[in-house]
Amino acid sequence: MTIKTGYEQFVPPRVPPGMYFDRDSGLILPQGVRPAGQSRVAASWFLGVGLFIATAGIGYLVWGIVQWGRGQTPAQRMLDLRCWQPGTGRVADRRHTALRQITGLLNGELAIGPIIWLTSNSLNSVGDFFAGTVVLHDPNRILRR
Repeated sequence: MTIKTGYEQFVPPRVPPGMYFDRDSGLILPQGVRPAGQSRVAASWFLGVGLFIATAGIGYLVWGIVQWGRGQTPAQRMLDLRCWQPGTGRVADRRHTALRQITGLLNGELAIGPIIWLTSNSLNSVGDFFAGTVVLHDPNRILRR
């Protein structure tokens, strides 16, 4: 099937069973999930900051290290979000999620995070750029390992 757009012919890529091609993001994703919207990612950021303050940082870091193995931060878990690696077609592992968090903090995400959400269509954070991840909304917890 071809979809005609302007003078070009667009042919969606072949997708494995149980997956779909999200035309807006250009990603092949599992059925039942979608890229997280800017408002959901912003809510996760604010919730994460609040949880960090409420747990004096230590509790959040311990909780975070456990959740990183599931491709989530504590705030993302509460909002049904997951980090996804489009290159591998899998949920981000502990290493990539930790890389995402650490590089995001080191590169000033606390200062410029909201600017990135409002101006970038393809990235949710600075950390996503370095880790090669995107944030997906998974309301039915399809991506649970």
